Amino acid sequence: MIGAGNFARAVHGPSYNLLRWQDPEVEYAAVADLEVEKARSFAEQFAIPRFYGDWREMAAKEKPDGICVLTGVAATSRTAGEVLAEGIPVMMEKPPGRNREEILHLIESAKRGKAPAMVAFNRRYSPLLAQMLGIVRDECHEPIEHVRCDFYRSERMDADFSTTSIHGIDAIRHLAGGAYQEVQFCYQDLQREKPTCNIYMNARFDNGVFGVVSFIPSTGALFERYTVTTRHWTLIAHAVTPGGGSDVPGCIEVFKQGFHLRDEAPMPTPFNRHDVYLAGYYGENQAFIERLRNGFPAFNDLEMSLDAVELADCIRHKRTDWKKA
Repeated sequence: MIGAGNFARAVHGPSYNLLRWQDPEVEYAAVADLEVEKARSFAEQFAIPRFYGDWREMAAKEKPDGICVLTGVAATSRTAGEVLAEGIPVMMEKPPGRNREEILHLIESAKRGKAPAMVAFNRRYSPLLAQMLGIVRDECHEPIEHVRCDFYRSERMDADFSTTSIHGIDAIRHLAGGAYQEVQFCYQDLQREKPTCNIYMNARFDNGVFGVVSFIPSTGALFERYTVTTRHWTLIAHAVTPGGGSDVPGCIEVFKQGFHLRDEAPMPTPFNRHDVYLAGYYGENQAFIERLRNGFPAFNDLEMSLDAVELADCIRHKRTDWKKA
């Protein structure tokens, strides 16, 4: 892995520990960070045998099957592009780039190195969202018509909230099962110590599904709730956010024809007490390992991420609309 900062330490290191326990054939060989002391302490904390200050030296000596790029947002496209150009499969943290140009650079690097890439959008691997889609498939037997994400944070005064909002943008695309076609944005400036705003998205997908996202960064709760609607059914997933949030361990409310049928708890597993599992970080790392073993899917993960990156860039610049080119 490349990058041993706070986020890698909070979610990826604990995920590696769970995966190592479940799958002892996996070897987490080495970690690299420009601040070599960070790499050393990370290696000690998570029982990774070797550490480096230069990822190129690490790649040359370790000859890894794959590399996880967990750098800061500004460095992700450049670093992951260099790794892909060397022919090494990559899982990279979101967002994979800050704009269209950075994603196109990654796509070209992957082609040049003939190496596959995976983007770590952990909500795609949320066990609760997977469980909700399973209910739609197995019980509802009706097409999804509308999806919604309520994305609440407490006192998040980020100068650039777009790098967090991309999670909700990608998650409702995943739930809708289609590509974005058109989006309108609205911004509500808030009276805070730093410039902060609520962000509202209305989206249309190419399969006829519509979607709404509300990003509320400064309020009294910390949660993400995802709603899927068919003609007769409504499902609301109280998802688990990084660090846990307000809804741990999460649940799914199931409604049919105006009545509350039941609440479903997460499916029982040995990992349900771990928020890195419930939030999808374990699942994304497991998926990368399985792709290294069995081959990557035919779709290009970077191309699938392009619209989400463009929409996050719209939020960064407070644009009011977007249409697929």
